[in-house]
Amino acid sequence: MPELYPLLFRFAVKADAHYDVLSRRVRKGLGIAPPLRILPYRGYGTPERVVIKARVLEERKVTPQRQRHTLWSSAVASYKRYMTREIASAHVAVRWGDKRWEGVTDEEGFLELWVPPPEGVRSGWHMVELELLSPEAEGVPRVSAPVRVAGTSAELGVISDIDDTVIATGVTDPLKRAWALFLTEHRVRLPFPGVDAFYAALQAGASGTADNPIFYVSSSPWNLYEHLDEFLSIHRIPIGPLLLRDWGLSRDGFAPGGGHGHKLDKIRGVLETLAHLPFVLIGDSGQEDAEHYRTIVREYPGRIRCVYIRNVPGSSKRGAQMEAIAKDIRDAGSELVVVDDTVAAARHAARAGWIRWEEVPEVEAHRREDAARSALGERG
Repeated sequence: MPELYPLLFRFAVKADAHYDVLSRRVRKGLGIAPPLRILPYRGYGTPERVVIKARVLEERKVTPQRQRHTLWSSAVASYKRYMTREIASAHVAVRWGDKRWEGVTDEEGFLELWVPPPEGVRSGWHMVELELLSPEAEGVPRVSAPVRVAGTSAELGVISDIDDTVIATGVTDPLKRAWALFLTEHRVRLPFPGVDAFYAALQAGASGTADNPIFYVSSSPWNLYEHLDEFLSIHRIPIGPLLLRDWGLSRDGFAPGGGHGHKLDKIRGVLETLAHLPFVLIGDSGQEDAEHYRTIVREYPGRIRCVYIRNVPGSSKRGAQMEAIAKDIRDAGSELVVVDDTVAAARHAARAGWIRWEEVPEVEAHRREDAARSALGERG
């Protein structure tokens, strides 16, 4: 019976996509179907090969944060983020310089297109144009999708968890996590103290000009992409591709469902695409980050310089369990460092030669400022 599950899920996904098509036709006939939109995601790659990512959806018109002043308005905005209607089999044109490609969205409205960049493309961020060709393309605005190209100037890559590593979400407490995901506005949520300065130091690298790529992985759904993206921008945390999770019915099952193994697939994809770079992995003790990173260290010997794990209060991973994981990581040729704050991680990174020593006082200053703001927020 278990071997039938993949077939059942694939059938259910196709049936759901056909239902969405029929539903839209009916609503269009009644004149109540909203227009479509392209939601661009950050892509990444090398001068030889990059992935361009986006999603085609019905426009939900989420009320801007500055206009939401009550718990009810926040709840309505969250409902609109989650209750999306995706457009399957939409045709999208991609333009980058003098190059043009076309792609088709899958049953969940996702576009993932691997292409060779224009000749001579340099490291850094580039913008590509996306245009909806069908269905109902008339009046749908073209959008720009950022693509991160990692070339030879990069010294290393960074892959960081988001939940309870960059931002407090209470992943060890289901009620706190639900509140953080559905009702808490990103403008009033704060990052962990000093994260912005530490990640900026890692991005600059030992030379100060490396422009190392940073990737963020999370168990949060793609529906929160804009929410998380604006959070990083508001708090001046170095931007990078967000690698999130498809919630609800999919070819792989129904998510969320136990465990966070999907993160492994995302991390493998980054490591295999940027095969020329070593990496630093950053996570926390609240979920399964240490276990997943141990798997990655074993699968990619010599590629992982270090694994940083932030202590999460209330986590069950203490003592012998973490020591056993640390030993396995050492045996595989890397190092696990458990830290209580970003300053400890920054000092270790400076000793290892991954960031400049002059960046450590900056991380300390940001940690103090962020901690003071957090204390004021808690009292308020």
